[in-house]
Amino acid sequence: MQKSDLVIVGGGLASARAIKSYRESGGEGSIALISRDSTLPYHRPPLSKRFLRGETDEEPLVEDEAFYRDHGVEVMLETSVTSVDTQGRAVELEAGRLGYEKLLLATGAWPRRLSVPGADLEGVFSLRTVANSKAIRDAAADARLAVIVGAGFIGMEVAASLRQLEKDVTMIHLGHWLFDQLGVEQLSGELAALYEEKGVRLVLGNEVEAFHGNGGVEKVTTKSGKEVETDLAVVGIGVEPITDFLEGSGVELDDGIVVDERFQTNVPGVYAAGDAARFYDPLFKKRRRIEHWSNANYQGTEVGKVLAGAEGGYDTVSTFFTEIFGITIKVFGDAKRDATCAVHGSLRDQDLYVLYGDENEEVIGALTVGQSEEVEELLKQQIATHATMSGAGP
Repeated sequence: MQKSDLVIVGGGLASARAIKSYRESGGEGSIALISRDSTLPYHRPPLSKRFLRGETDEEPLVEDEAFYRDHGVEVMLETSVTSVDTQGRAVELEAGRLGYEKLLLATGAWPRRLSVPGADLEGVFSLRTVANSKAIRDAAADARLAVIVGAGFIGMEVAASLRQLEKDVTMIHLGHWLFDQLGVEQLSGELAALYEEKGVRLVLGNEVEAFHGNGGVEKVTTKSGKEVETDLAVVGIGVEPITDFLEGSGVELDDGIVVDERFQTNVPGVYAAGDAARFYDPLFKKRRRIEHWSNANYQGTEVGKVLAGAEGGYDTVSTFFTEIFGITIKVFGDAKRDATCAVHGSLRDQDLYVLYGDENEEVIGALTVGQSEEVEELLKQQIATHATMSGAGP
């Protein structure tokens, strides 16, 4: 049986960062990177923005091919892990078995699919990979009408990008708020006004009943009876962590792969990081799972240190961002939907910050638009020190 000192399952940002950090921290031995993707690890944020809009044709690779060669990494693309034998310290591949001393699981998450008639029609897309983004971009080149299902991060970003490509865009969302997971009614209202001002039609409080068409999608109907003609549809209704191959392995699962603040699972030698990891956040003293670029970037770097035997682990105020119509929204800490919110300023003026408070009136999160780095750092510090809502803010 072939064996590597470190086997990494998953070909995303967290994996690439882990390799770099592992070597920089003195990690030695052989590394195997297993990815079912056909492309080296790449950055995903451009896939719903610049890359989708055709502003660049270059795949947004994290590192080029030479990086993996120079760091002694055997890259195995278009390869799936079917199961993990934690007793025998090996991963089962479709074409064999690969042993490991240490195993890093960085499989990420996969888009949820709508289980409705017509969901498999040509022209109905989800977005996770470079190939997905290319397919949407190609379809948009010949399209006039587009429907976006879902008003979370992917839905909002893709709707903005397609509108910037001058497509006639309709957004259908089950909830009554845009970005409703952020729990800020004022922000949702201002976003709705912005999208309508930019020409995006909003169909809120509606659930898709079916996609219709003869081979390719031509129409979307909702359960309330609305009909929307379209040439393409993009579904963005959230993601699920990729953990199916771990069933029966003994690795603890709970809406992701359960790990401590040093990214260790309950099984010796097995670690997890990135979108699939349900990690312990010592700041909030609870487990969380975060599906954003900043988290994969940070966790990948930290787990690389841990794997090399160096100091490392989760010790930060989490950060993520989105960009729509040229406006960047940043979120720090734990922006819970059911938190108390104090809103200052407005999105329209691009001068906004929101404080999120818990039941003890302590600041647990913040959202900003148009704030300076100094203000952002101050807000993160106030989250880290559990400042009171009454005394927080710039």
